[in-house]
Amino acid sequence: MAAQIKIKKATKSKVQSLSTTKGKDYGNAPFFVKKAKESKAFLEKNSFPEAILKKR
Repeated sequence: MAAQIKIKKATKSKVQSLSTTKGKDYGNAPFFVKKAKESKAFLEKNSFPEAILKKR
């Protein structure tokens, strides 16, 4: 599914909604699926650094 950006533009009496699609969706591309699995395995093994967890 491609990412959609909704832009609201105010006019005198109406609000117009524009929907645009930018770029191709690479969410299921083999390269990105592999990288996502590797990063998930890394985070399960090593967890997030404490400095990042404290900021949340």
